[in-house]
Amino acid sequence: SGAPPAQSEPREDERIVKAREAAGGFTESLPNYIVQQMTTRYYTDSVKADWTAQDILSAEVVYENGRESYRNIRIDNKPVKKPLEAVGGSVSHGEFGSTLADLFSPGTLARFSRRSQSRVSGHPAMKYDFEVALPHSHWQIRYGGQTIRPAYRGSVWIALEDARVLRIEMQARQLPEDYPLDAIEWVVEYGSVRIGPNQYLLPVEAENLA
Repeated sequence: SGAPPAQSEPREDERIVKAREAAGGFTESLPNYIVQQMTTRYYTDSVKADWTAQDILSAEVVYENGRESYRNIRIDNKPVKKPLEAVGGSVSHGEFGSTLADLFSPGTLARFSRRSQSRVSGHPAMKYDFEVALPHSHWQIRYGGQTIRPAYRGSVWIALEDARVLRIEMQARQLPEDYPLDAIEWVVEYGSVRIGPNQYLLPVEAENLA
């Protein structure tokens, strides 16, 4: 008797393939630039989320050769002599390129499932859910002096016209029982921004909920 036929790998969704190519082109085509990032931080100490403004954290984000760095950190416009990672409370980074690049990186092994068509920022888009297992997660979260890289799931909206990513939502999963936070969510929205004579699709707003 002959050997059983080999099973082929399931074919990847064509739009995900194009989105991966677009994400790679996104980081390669961006010029070096500096942008001012302003983050209003809120807190609540009640069961019902009654958010109160705590402070405004600002920084210059330097995007250079595909990497982000942060300088001139200020809280309520007062200089802070610490790197962003050492500032107390909740901080985030990765909005300006690395979140997008990592989600579609082959090393992340994200599993995508097509859901439905919708509109984001006026553009027709296809929504996909995704999951990233713990061994392949590169999402780094710091809080209370503790750093973790959790498994996560979420959704991504991909433009029908050019396969550009318009929105990413992420939720951490399987957080350690002794970690100070029991829920972490992250949203990044992208829009058209002019740099010099050209238009680029860049992050325009992000929200981090812990």
